[in-house]
Amino acid sequence: MTRPETADLRSAPLESIRSRELRAPDRDLWADEAVLWERLAASWGGLDDDAWHRPGAARSDAGGPDWSLAEHVGHIADWLELGIDYTTRAMTTGVWPSEDDFDGGNFDTYNERRREPWASLPRETIVQRLEEGRERMLPIARRLGAEAIREEPGWSWVYPVLHGHYLDHLPVIEPWTDELRRGNARPAAATTAGPADEDPA
Repeated sequence: MTRPETADLRSAPLESIRSRELRAPDRDLWADEAVLWERLAASWGGLDDDAWHRPGAARSDAGGPDWSLAEHVGHIADWLELGIDYTTRAMTTGVWPSEDDFDGGNFDTYNERRREPWASLPRETIVQRLEEGRERMLPIARRLGAEAIREEPGWSWVYPVLHGHYLDHLPVIEPWTDELRRGNARPAAATTAGPADEDPA
Protein backbone atom coordinates (compact mmCIF):
# COMPACT_ATOMS: atom_id res chain seq x y z
CA MET A 1 0.00 0.00 0.00
CA THR A 2 1.27 3.47 -0.88
CA ARG A 3 1.83 5.53 2.24
CA PRO A 4 0.87 9.25 2.33
CA GLU A 5 4.38 10.15 3.50
CA THR A 6 5.64 9.29 0.02
CA ALA A 7 2.48 9.48 -2.09
CA ASP A 8 1.50 12.45 -4.17
CA LEU A 9 -1.93 13.19 -2.72
CA ARG A 10 -2.97 14.53 -6.11
CA SER A 11 -2.92 11.04 -7.59
CA ALA A 12 -2.55 8.50 -4.76
CA PRO A 13 -5.31 5.87 -4.57
CA LEU A 14 -7.84 7.26 -2.13
CA GLU A 15 -7.95 4.03 -0.15
CA SER A 16 -4.25 4.51 0.66
CA ILE A 17 -4.82 7.88 2.35
CA ARG A 18 -5.78 7.54 6.00
CA SER A 19 -6.84 10.30 8.37
CA ARG A 20 -4.80 8.86 11.23
CA GLU A 21 -1.63 9.19 9.14
CA LEU A 22 -2.44 12.73 7.99
CA ARG A 23 -2.70 13.58 11.68
CA ALA A 24 0.98 12.81 12.23
CA PRO A 25 2.97 15.79 13.59
CA ASP A 26 5.45 15.61 10.72
CA ARG A 27 2.68 16.18 8.16
CA ASP A 28 2.15 19.72 6.87
CA LEU A 29 -1.55 20.15 7.64
CA TRP A 30 -1.96 23.17 5.38
CA ALA A 31 -0.08 21.68 2.43
CA ASP A 32 -2.16 18.50 2.65
CA GLU A 33 -5.35 20.56 2.71
CA ALA A 34 -4.25 22.59 -0.32
CA VAL A 35 -3.35 19.52 -2.40
CA LEU A 36 -6.57 17.68 -1.59
CA TRP A 37 -8.56 20.84 -2.27
CA GLU A 38 -6.97 21.02 -5.73
CA ARG A 39 -7.82 17.38 -6.33
CA LEU A 40 -11.43 17.94 -5.28
CA ALA A 41 -11.86 21.07 -7.40
CA ALA A 42 -10.33 19.38 -10.43
CA SER A 43 -12.74 16.45 -10.20
CA TRP A 44 -15.73 18.27 -11.68
CA GLY A 45 -13.91 20.24 -14.37
CA GLY A 46 -15.82 20.57 -17.64
CA LEU A 47 -19.19 19.33 -16.37
CA ASP A 48 -22.28 21.38 -17.15
CA ASP A 49 -25.15 22.25 -14.85
CA ASP A 50 -27.27 19.33 -16.03
CA ALA A 51 -24.54 16.87 -15.09
CA TRP A 52 -24.20 18.47 -11.68
CA HIS A 53 -27.87 17.88 -10.93
CA ARG A 54 -28.21 14.36 -12.26
CA PRO A 55 -29.07 12.03 -9.35
CA GLY A 56 -27.09 8.86 -8.84
CA ALA A 57 -23.73 9.90 -7.38
CA ALA A 58 -24.51 7.92 -4.21
CA ARG A 59 -27.44 6.47 -2.38
CA SER A 60 -28.82 8.43 0.53
CA ASP A 61 -27.71 7.01 3.87
CA ALA A 62 -31.03 8.22 5.31
CA GLY A 63 -33.26 6.51 2.76
CA GLY A 64 -33.94 9.52 0.55
CA PRO A 65 -33.42 9.86 -3.21
CA ASP A 66 -29.94 9.36 -4.66
CA TRP A 67 -27.63 12.30 -4.19
CA SER A 68 -26.30 14.37 -7.09
CA LEU A 69 -22.89 15.99 -7.52
CA ALA A 70 -24.54 19.31 -6.64
CA GLU A 71 -25.71 17.90 -3.33
CA HIS A 72 -22.34 16.36 -2.49
CA VAL A 73 -20.43 19.56 -3.18
CA GLY A 74 -23.11 21.63 -1.49
CA HIS A 75 -22.90 19.36 1.55
CA ILE A 76 -19.15 20.06 1.80
CA ALA A 77 -19.85 23.79 1.52
CA ASP A 78 -22.59 23.53 4.13
CA TRP A 79 -20.24 21.95 6.67
CA LEU A 80 -17.57 24.56 5.96
CA GLU A 81 -20.12 27.22 6.85
CA LEU A 82 -21.17 25.33 9.97
CA GLY A 83 -17.51 24.88 10.88
CA ILE A 84 -16.85 28.60 10.63
CA ASP A 85 -19.57 29.29 13.19
CA TYR A 86 -18.81 26.58 15.73
CA THR A 87 -15.01 26.90 15.53
CA THR A 88 -15.20 30.66 16.03
CA ARG A 89 -17.53 30.12 19.00
CA ALA A 90 -15.29 27.44 20.47
CA MET A 91 -12.21 29.64 20.21
CA THR A 92 -14.07 32.31 22.19
CA THR A 93 -15.88 30.16 24.74
CA GLY A 94 -13.88 26.93 24.84
CA VAL A 95 -17.09 25.02 24.17
CA TRP A 96 -17.17 22.74 21.13
CA PRO A 97 -20.36 21.30 19.69
CA SER A 98 -21.67 17.93 20.73
CA GLU A 99 -22.87 15.22 18.37
CA ASP A 100 -26.23 15.60 20.12
CA ASP A 101 -26.49 19.06 18.54
CA PHE A 102 -26.93 17.38 15.17
CA ASP A 103 -30.15 15.37 15.35
CA GLY A 104 -28.93 13.55 18.42
CA GLY A 105 -25.80 12.38 16.61
CA ASN A 106 -27.70 11.02 13.61
CA PHE A 107 -25.63 12.80 10.99
CA ASP A 108 -27.28 10.92 8.12
CA THR A 109 -30.68 12.35 9.04
CA TYR A 110 -29.20 15.78 9.73
CA ASN A 111 -27.46 15.91 6.35
CA GLU A 112 -30.55 14.63 4.56
CA ARG A 113 -32.61 17.49 5.96
CA ARG A 114 -30.08 20.01 4.63
CA ARG A 115 -29.97 18.84 1.00
CA GLU A 116 -31.86 21.96 0.05
CA PRO A 117 -31.00 24.55 -1.15
CA TRP A 118 -28.04 22.69 -2.67
CA ALA A 119 -30.17 20.31 -4.73
CA SER A 120 -31.63 23.17 -6.76
CA LEU A 121 -28.89 25.81 -6.71
CA PRO A 122 -26.96 26.34 -9.97
CA ARG A 123 -23.43 24.96 -10.23
CA GLU A 124 -21.83 28.42 -10.19
CA THR A 125 -23.53 29.36 -6.92
CA ILE A 126 -22.58 26.10 -5.23
CA VAL A 127 -18.93 26.44 -6.22
CA GLN A 128 -18.89 30.07 -5.14
CA ARG A 129 -20.29 29.17 -1.71
CA LEU A 130 -17.80 26.33 -1.41
CA GLU A 131 -14.83 28.53 -2.29
CA GLU A 132 -16.00 31.34 -0.01
CA GLY A 133 -16.55 28.89 2.84
CA ARG A 134 -13.02 27.57 2.49
CA GLU A 135 -11.56 31.07 2.24
CA ARG A 136 -13.29 32.02 5.48
CA MET A 137 -12.60 28.75 7.33
CA LEU A 138 -8.88 28.49 6.64
CA PRO A 139 -7.85 31.70 8.49
CA ILE A 140 -9.91 30.59 11.49
CA ALA A 141 -8.27 27.17 11.45
CA ARG A 142 -4.83 28.77 11.15
CA ARG A 143 -5.53 30.94 14.20
CA LEU A 144 -6.46 27.82 16.12
CA GLY A 145 -3.21 26.25 14.90
CA ALA A 146 -2.17 22.91 13.48
CA GLU A 147 -1.14 21.51 16.89
CA ALA A 148 -4.55 22.23 18.40
CA ILE A 149 -6.31 20.78 15.37
CA ARG A 150 -4.36 17.53 15.75
CA GLU A 151 -5.63 17.21 19.33
CA GLU A 152 -9.17 16.53 20.45
CA PRO A 153 -11.66 18.04 20.10
CA GLY A 154 -10.14 19.97 17.18
CA TRP A 155 -9.45 16.83 15.18
CA SER A 156 -13.07 15.74 15.41
CA TRP A 157 -14.53 19.12 14.45
CA VAL A 158 -12.05 21.15 12.37
CA TYR A 159 -10.25 18.59 10.23
CA PRO A 160 -13.58 16.98 9.15
CA VAL A 161 -14.79 20.20 7.52
CA LEU A 162 -11.52 20.71 5.65
CA HIS A 163 -9.55 17.97 3.88
CA GLY A 164 -11.09 15.27 6.03
CA HIS A 165 -14.35 16.04 4.30
CA TYR A 166 -12.76 16.21 0.85
CA LEU A 167 -11.38 12.72 1.48
CA ASP A 168 -14.76 11.50 2.65
CA HIS A 169 -16.46 12.50 -0.61
CA LEU A 170 -13.74 12.07 -3.22
CA PRO A 171 -14.36 8.29 -3.43
CA VAL A 172 -17.88 9.14 -4.59
CA ILE A 173 -17.20 12.29 -6.59
CA GLU A 174 -14.21 11.15 -8.66
CA PRO A 175 -15.77 7.99 -10.15
CA TRP A 176 -19.13 9.71 -10.59
CA THR A 177 -17.67 12.66 -12.50
CA ASP A 178 -15.64 10.25 -14.64
CA GLU A 179 -18.86 8.40 -15.50
CA LEU A 180 -20.63 11.67 -16.27
CA ARG A 181 -17.88 12.68 -18.71
CA ARG A 182 -18.10 9.31 -20.45
CA GLY A 183 -21.88 9.52 -20.59
CA ASN A 184 -22.20 6.26 -18.67
CA ALA A 185 -23.66 7.59 -15.42
CA ARG A 186 -25.94 5.09 -13.68
CA PRO A 187 -27.88 5.21 -10.40
CA ALA A 188 -25.79 4.85 -7.27
CA ALA A 189 -24.83 1.44 -5.96
CA ALA A 190 -22.94 2.57 -2.85
CA THR A 191 -23.20 4.97 0.07
CA THR A 192 -21.04 8.01 0.77
CA ALA A 193 -18.65 6.15 3.08
CA GLY A 194 -15.05 7.20 2.46
CA PRO A 195 -11.56 6.89 3.91
CA ALA A 196 -11.82 9.81 6.33
CA ASP A 197 -13.38 7.59 8.98
CA GLU A 198 -13.19 10.21 11.73
CA ASP A 199 -15.46 12.62 9.86
CA PRO A 200 -18.75 13.14 11.76
CA ALA A 201 -20.36 14.74 8.70
